[in-house]
Amino acid sequence: MIEASESSALLERTAPGPIRRDWRGGLRALWRFMTTPSDLENSFEAMFALAGPTMQREFDHFGRHPVGAAMLAESPRRDLNERLSDRETLAAMPAGSFAEAYLRYLGGEEMGSADYFLEAAGLDEKARRFGWNDDLLWFVRRMANSHDLFHIVAGYDRDVTGEAGVIAYTAGQIPLLPLRLLAPFFLALKPSQPVVWTRYLLAAYRHGRATPSLACVDYEALLSLPLDEARRVIGVPSLAEAHPRGIPTKGWLLERVERNVALV
Repeated sequence: MIEASESSALLERTAPGPIRRDWRGGLRALWRFMTTPSDLENSFEAMFALAGPTMQREFDHFGRHPVGAAMLAESPRRDLNERLSDRETLAAMPAGSFAEAYLRYLGGEEMGSADYFLEAAGLDEKARRFGWNDDLLWFVRRMANSHDLFHIVAGYDRDVTGEAGVIAYTAGQIPLLPLRLLAPFFLALKPSQPVVWTRYLLAAYRHGRATPSLACVDYEALLSLPLDEARRVIGVPSLAEAHPRGIPTKGWLLERVERNVALV
């Protein structure tokens, strides 16, 4: 267990300098992503260019959290992507486990994985361009690895409805400007049922707000646990609690969006 004084000292050593927003580049990339949603490179560019000081605040919170402080003190530091990429080990974990749910979510070797997200993110180049230090780069890489895990923890599927839900959920978790700027775009996806769709996205946002920080979760320790137990450890409300009216049907417009976008 790391004492508070040790955690503060560690945070002082690892905290990056001020990170500013690149408004022009970020907004340009966000527009490109909205017009071509299958281009993940634009989504990551918009996210990190516009995140700015929010990333630093999230990193600071992570460094003060007992789980985060312990991870930052490890040498060598763990690699979540390495664990998630070891499908043989994950497949050997018990039936009904978090790991099994993750493999089922991926849907097989042909589906997108954490490796795909990391390649699209281009984090090493962004670290140099935006002035991240090694500690922040490690933290951002871990968060980029966590997108699929957010789906599983929160309970949202990988279809277009689930993707919109998990983005709203993530916005509730982390006040990232790009996610909030995407809200009007997602609201426009289902104009035939504006009340139902708006209620769904707001409930997903509140679901994220009601869940303890998923950035500070020791996923490696939870993968072998039954999924329900892992969710209890994290403290995430159930999907039924978050959406007592259920998940809305896609409708013709979302079906068309899903056909035209390769969701990963």
